[in-house]
Amino acid sequence: MREAHVRLSGRQETPGGDFAATPLGVQRAGTGRTDRRHTTAGVGADRTAALRAVARRAGVGLSPLLVTAWTLLLTEYCGVREVVFGLAGEDRPHDPVAVRLSVGRGTPLGELLDTVAGRRYPHAPWSELRDASPDPDRRPSFGTLLEITEERGRVEAAVGGASTPGGEQPQDGPDRRCPLRVRITTGEVLTVVLDHNRDEIDDGAADRIAGHLCHLLDVLARTPPETPVGRLTVLSESELRRIVHDWNDTRVPDDDPACVHELVERQAARTPDAVAVLQGDDRLTYAELDRAADTVARNLVAAGAGPGQFVGIHMDRTVHTVVALLGILKSGAAYLPVDRSLPRDRVRHLLAAVDCTTVVTSPACVPELRSLHAELPALKTLLWLGPGTREETPAEGSGPAVRSALEPAPDLAPVRVRPDDLAYVIFTSGSTGAPKAVTLSHAPVVNLIRWVNTTFAVGSADRVLFVTALGFDLSVYDVFGMLAAGGSVRVATDDERHDPRRLLTVLDTEPITFWDSAPAALQQLEPLYLLRPAPPVSALRLVFLSGDWIPLTLPDTCRAAFPGAEVVALGGATEAAIWSNHHRVGRVDPAGPSIPYGRPIQNARYHVLDEDLRPVPVGVPGDLHIGGECLALGYHGDPGLTAVKFVPDPFSDRPGARLYVTGDRARYWPDGTIEFLGRRDGQVKVRGFRIELGEIEAQLAARPEVASAAAAVHTTHGGQRLVAYVVPVPGRTADPTELRAHLAERSAAFMVPSDVLVLEELPVTANGKLDRGALPAPPAPGSGGRAHVPPRTAAEEAVAAIWADVLDVERVGAEDDFFALGGQSLVATRMIARLRVLLDIDVPLPRLMDHPRLADFALVVEQALAERLDDLDEADGTGDTDGPREEPEDPGRRLAGGVR
Repeated sequence: MREAHVRLSGRQETPGGDFAATPLGVQRAGTGRTDRRHTTAGVGADRTAALRAVARRAGVGLSPLLVTAWTLLLTEYCGVREVVFGLAGEDRPHDPVAVRLSVGRGTPLGELLDTVAGRRYPHAPWSELRDASPDPDRRPSFGTLLEITEERGRVEAAVGGASTPGGEQPQDGPDRRCPLRVRITTGEVLTVVLDHNRDEIDDGAADRIAGHLCHLLDVLARTPPETPVGRLTVLSESELRRIVHDWNDTRVPDDDPACVHELVERQAARTPDAVAVLQGDDRLTYAELDRAADTVARNLVAAGAGPGQFVGIHMDRTVHTVVALLGILKSGAAYLPVDRSLPRDRVRHLLAAVDCTTVVTSPACVPELRSLHAELPALKTLLWLGPGTREETPAEGSGPAVRSALEPAPDLAPVRVRPDDLAYVIFTSGSTGAPKAVTLSHAPVVNLIRWVNTTFAVGSADRVLFVTALGFDLSVYDVFGMLAAGGSVRVATDDERHDPRRLLTVLDTEPITFWDSAPAALQQLEPLYLLRPAPPVSALRLVFLSGDWIPLTLPDTCRAAFPGAEVVALGGATEAAIWSNHHRVGRVDPAGPSIPYGRPIQNARYHVLDEDLRPVPVGVPGDLHIGGECLALGYHGDPGLTAVKFVPDPFSDRPGARLYVTGDRARYWPDGTIEFLGRRDGQVKVRGFRIELGEIEAQLAARPEVASAAAAVHTTHGGQRLVAYVVPVPGRTADPTELRAHLAERSAAFMVPSDVLVLEELPVTANGKLDRGALPAPPAPGSGGRAHVPPRTAAEEAVAAIWADVLDVERVGAEDDFFALGGQSLVATRMIARLRVLLDIDVPLPRLMDHPRLADFALVVEQALAERLDDLDEADGTGDTDGPREEPEDPGRRLAGGVR
């Protein structure tokens, strides 16, 4: 018997050919149900006769033509060029043949017909595949099974004229578990019957497959044999029109071209005395903001800023941050956000990458920036703004000139800024080891602002809690979108941003109407607002979530906590002006797959395409592309990457129209809604931050002791863990601590892996590529390194129990560090909330940041509990009595009892 093998699970082994079933793109994970449904369609007599004529001209029978049609359909539905399916015939009605066919897009139809008719493709009877796997539970099954029968009920050989009696398959046959069986009955007409497992393929998908097969047969009846099969598609003209044009009918004429800062200037003229920006007791009206920004702009122009130039902004978060942003745009320059938390080397790299000559900064940041002078010779001017005086800045000496951004400046001729001029540049993680500088002009940002403010009726009564970092493009709308609407921007301090309790207090006590963040930021508040006995009266009416997957339970818990809030999911890319799609989130099924991506906003277009830029059928995964008036200009200083990621738009008649290749996978729902399916490359998102794994790998591989490197994200109950892997150069030692320090000096904190594992070699696939799925999971936090020191006090035992639970680790010792164990801000918030529930104490989150070692944090908890007991004593009056009283409860006993 000829040797045969089927991939049953895991990796492929192909001693006699690999016949692993090709899953349909519309197929979903089943739950074991066996409910099936039949779908019937057909091809009329005229088209059937035409198909027979095409087959005769090609010198083949009708069956090879039908097999070819099914093969072409599978390549579109499966998104691959090689497909495996079952084929009844070959004189074996009860023993179908496994067929593996490869289809090149340029292959002429006639050549493919010859290949099918001549059986010049790998194939093997199912019985041989079955015998190669004696385990009944691991016997092969086909993803799809095609049967071709004559009208009188005899099975026609799929590749020849012989026929054998039809009949039911044996109980252990391949169709027992086959998700989709297709039977085509030939005669004067063709009848197509689809029998599908409703647990794995929904009825709508089955109906579409039947319709597409009949449409493809209709097309083949009119197709010359020399036609490349890549020109054929299962989609009809009406379907193509609906997918490409109707679902992208988002055109809104721009009758009033404007720049971003001009929207704010117009609002300042309308409502000069309204509050524009505030933080604590500091607040600026629109008139004050506009005047201050004008002064900053004049000083910037005097320093050489203007259209096409980049001005850095490296500041503390205050109301002056908004002044600086507006002033930079008024000068005609584009702003470059450089976060205060970035390491020195990263700050230097960002400023150098765009040849930045001027930076607007806080007085406290001046010494740091001046120290970079030798490495940044282009940096000539530092304009300081915010709390502080000239005396607090260093002496002039060598290095960039330092002066106040608000000092009187000469009146200069107005700067002419056009909507297609640069507005800002934001760096995102890059796969080559260097971050990518995404440049945006004013026009797409204005389009987004106008869409949000019109769609959600944002106006003068609204106030946004500005919590995002300037390097996260959500901040662009928070500042300029809200100001363009006449609302106010409440700038969260750095301390507030890092303390969920304080953020929740702001939401509960201030008239905040708008929250805008990545899901992880709102999740930090979730454990706290769920503990409130009843939601307070809140002004919050809009909650925008974007930048990452939204947990299915988050929208409902948010609405329960803030009953008047509407939750909106938004998506897109930094390369497509903040957001370019949206979905109003209703009640969410917690058992559902995900919250959908949604639909494009005004003047944006979304396409789900195959690798040849052809639209894919509804329900079939494809590559997501974004077009329209929302796109970035490209990547500063990298025309090659710009050309790769921004390609000509084949669906637009506008000269120069482009599509952005997102690298995302997605699919359409029948109503045109887009579902996001994840990434197809090495890019991941961790807590809303976009990370190219290749950037981490390149930074590690640059070390002399590292031969090769890889990175991956592992998900646990405690959250996501970014993990790096290195293989040392022979004879050298790679120290994980040193490698993490190396990354911390050059990368943002969110890009530093929690673990660096040293391996002897990196796992690879059969074709020699890195197999990320085979990279080992990191050891359980606390399972390695220093010796385990058990908790020594009741407080330490209590805290250890809570940490072990929220971090999903087996044990925690007195010397363990919360963040080294895999803790993150979201997990830390859950832990703080658990302390409140179990011990009735409030411990500020920054105390954990200051005392991450368990033994130290246990002392903080003991102190908080002692203070809580003192407060209870005073409330009971026990602190003022001179009579006998009970001894106060020992905090240690309270801790032990509270947790157990």
